[in-house]
Amino acid sequence: ERGSLKAGHRWWHAVFILSLVSLVACIITLWAPYPIGARMPSSEVAKTPWSNGCIGVETCICPRETICADDLLSMIFLTIARASAWFDYPLYMLLFLSKCSNLNNFLQSTAARVWINFSDSHKVHS
Repeated sequence: ERGSLKAGHRWWHAVFILSLVSLVACIITLWAPYPIGARMPSSEVAKTPWSNGCIGVETCICPRETICADDLLSMIFLTIARASAWFDYPLYMLLFLSKCSNLNNFLQSTAARVWINFSDSHKVHS
């Protein structure tokens, strides 16, 4: 099969790059200061009803009650948990899109079929 997925095509590099972009977006939304991200100074966190302020650090990640990392260890674990989930989002989207039969049939009629063989999507997953 000339159009099948081969190791030489390296189509998965694009998926990896999308995953890295998603990972960077997660880190920015967590660690950037408040208008852009979720990191706030201890004085602002202390005004919220669910926290007394940051413990041992000047700023912490505490945008809402269910996600309030007010010490360094909690911020590190929150970053690891959210970053691993955000990194996987493009992979989940690829899995979902490749298993949709109607979408697969549509994609066979687009220019993307030059790089990816949509006729046998099962090979993508095996």
